Amino acid sequence: MRERDGVVRGRPVRPDRGEGPVGYLAAILLLALVAAALVLSGAGGRIVGYVGAGICKVAQSGGLVDECPPPDPNGRNPQALDPDAPVQPCLAHSETTYLEETLTIPTKRVDVRTNSRGTLQLNKRVGPDGKVVWEVVDFTWGEGGVATPDVGGGPVKGGVWGGLMLTNGKVYGGFRTEEEARRFFDDLRNHRIGSEVKFSLRTNPLTGGFVWLGTRLPWVGDDFDRYMGGSEPDRPPTAEYMEGGVTGGFKAELRLSRVKVPLKGRGWLVSGSEANLQNGERTTYYTQRGEFEAGVQVEVGDIVQRLPAPLRQRAQQGMEDGLEAVLTAIERRFKSEFGNDFLLLPEHRAQLKAAIKVNPSIGLNYKHRGGTTWAVTEDKDGNVVGLSQVRNGQDILYARVDAKVESGNADGDRLDGTAGKQWILFAQRTLTEKRLDHSRQEDREIIDRYLLDGDTGRVERAWDEGAGTMGRTTYDNTGDTTKLEGRGAEGGRPKTRWGVFEIGRESERHTLQSAHYFKPGAGWVPWRSCR
Repeated sequence: MRERDGVVRGRPVRPDRGEGPVGYLAAILLLALVAAALVLSGAGGRIVGYVGAGICKVAQSGGLVDECPPPDPNGRNPQALDPDAPVQPCLAHSETTYLEETLTIPTKRVDVRTNSRGTLQLNKRVGPDGKVVWEVVDFTWGEGGVATPDVGGGPVKGGVWGGLMLTNGKVYGGFRTEEEARRFFDDLRNHRIGSEVKFSLRTNPLTGGFVWLGTRLPWVGDDFDRYMGGSEPDRPPTAEYMEGGVTGGFKAELRLSRVKVPLKGRGWLVSGSEANLQNGERTTYYTQRGEFEAGVQVEVGDIVQRLPAPLRQRAQQGMEDGLEAVLTAIERRFKSEFGNDFLLLPEHRAQLKAAIKVNPSIGLNYKHRGGTTWAVTEDKDGNVVGLSQVRNGQDILYARVDAKVESGNADGDRLDGTAGKQWILFAQRTLTEKRLDHSRQEDREIIDRYLLDGDTGRVERAWDEGAGTMGRTTYDNTGDTTKLEGRGAEGGRPKTRWGVFEIGRESERHTLQSAHYFKPGAGWVPWRSCR
């Protein structure tokens, strides 16, 4: 006998018990054919979504599935209905290029160190609804601090430095196509960091103030600003941010027989604020990040000296030809900066070749980057919207070629330079973003406790237990870097150091390899809307 609660012998009673499995499969097949026809005809996502929901309902009636999600009236990706799926747009592709200069000026006891970097990024972000958004990020930082001169001798030498830094950045979004965003990116790159000389004068803390005063001159200030690469584009930004904090690092070199091992590390501890100029949201954050490099270099000159005479002469001639090519490149570069009147006369070239000794080297270089950012976002009225954490890790293996140029005179004056180039052999970047939404009761309690006591450990445990959302993306990286360094000293007793000037460029492309989000009970599952 059928019970009032619709259960016989502990099992739910189906309202249409007369249908067999074949009938259900036939109905599913018919609905699937209708959905396929609608897709091919270009029907809207709303219709296709309801047909998909109908297929699931028929399967549920036949006992083939236990539960069906409600149809999405906007035809969005079904993952958007999963409460564990990230709601923020994922980073599907990124390209970065920067120009960086460092000037170290010796004083009696310590060295004064200044540094600036201009960076441009082209980013592709994909929302949970599959909508693609392109953006360009433009930011410049400046650092000022003190450094120790190179200490040590023999096989080991190096030094440390520390100081303060400030970063100002703008985000330009709303590009409709990749072509439109890339055109803006290329134009801004040529304007901002196209010239090493203009960039160094404009951004270095020691000279930037004078350039700024020049941009405020009547009648000619705007033209001067455009010439120096400081003027803003016509397109208004969609967001802007500013951050500052402390920074420090070290640089060392080990010599093991005929092998040189350069080491370098730097770190930042900063806080900042970003304003969304479209919806009025403001995000306050703090970041810990750092990077470490270790290389292995072998000087080609040591290898050349061990070659048979014919090969050694050929290699030495190749290095002389390389020096000639470097002088030609220098002349071409200065002509582009100062006009065609700049010219290296044959006698000047001969003097430079006689005074310069070239010692190239080859090797490998490994770099690790890592950082963690905690952020709290508020709406335009100051109400908390959410809490997020972003972890960024990257490992890179480079092939590197360096050429050291040494020159001097009978008075003991010396001028040394190093030119280097690196190519990425292997690199991988992993980005993990975790979020809590203040509109959800279970997340709100965690956020409010964090705002009271700042206990990040409790928040981490909550994420591990299934609170909020977590997304993880992995990228393959390609790119290269170039670097020039010059240092000098005046002869006499004691020698007077002239300081060190370094300038370098880097370009990287980050191509998405995989994307996952965390689902409690299932682990990391594919993040299909991120593509």
